[in-house]
Amino acid sequence: MNFMDKWAAPIAGAIMIIVVIVVISGFTPTRSLFCREDEICLREWLTATSGWAAALAAFVTLFALRRQVAAQEKQIDHQLGNVEPDMMVRCTVGEDFSPVAQITVTNRNRRPLSVNYLEAVPINRVKLFPHNVKIGESDRPQEAFGLPGTIVNCLMPGKEDGRLPSTAVITCFFEPEGEPDSDDADGFARYHVKIVCHGRLHGDTTTPCVITAEAELVMMS
Repeated sequence: MNFMDKWAAPIAGAIMIIVVIVVISGFTPTRSLFCREDEICLREWLTATSGWAAALAAFVTLFALRRQVAAQEKQIDHQLGNVEPDMMVRCTVGEDFSPVAQITVTNRNRRPLSVNYLEAVPINRVKLFPHNVKIGESDRPQEAFGLPGTIVNCLMPGKEDGRLPSTAVITCFFEPEGEPDSDDADGFARYHVKIVCHGRLHGDTTTPCVITAEAELVMMS
């Protein structure tokens, strides 16, 4: 829900109340902004109350309809398979007990998704080195110490009716570049970053796709 959807009706009501208060107060020169000198200001405004009330009701109704239309469009997109892929990140340990970032990408879109590159932002905080990609039962080892963040051979099938969405589990080593956000008494350094996944959705046109998720990466300091 954006700002206007949430606050438009209260703001409109507050403006009307302020106008009425100014009119009733009768202070000059504010009174001259709303009424002529030869008329009874409060009576004229009370006469017009029905019109203002109808306008406010129409204003609120329009925003309620806008929200309903947005919800219907979202539901239709989900049924047609136009939902954006999503991602979650957790910090765990690898087979050698070294810290790794396990990034799970889920493709709920009807089009296949290629995952090409991962990065942590802000930049110059943590570097990610993809080590392994698993899609379904297929393991695809990566060159862990090649180009940071680069992923090869990660094509996820599109969502099919009646089937679960495809999921890629990407395991990454990570190395710190900057100072940690916190360093606790147990000797663990914590880095709070946003993981950004760059990919492409395939179809009639090749569409760039950017997925983000918050993460806390922890390692011995």
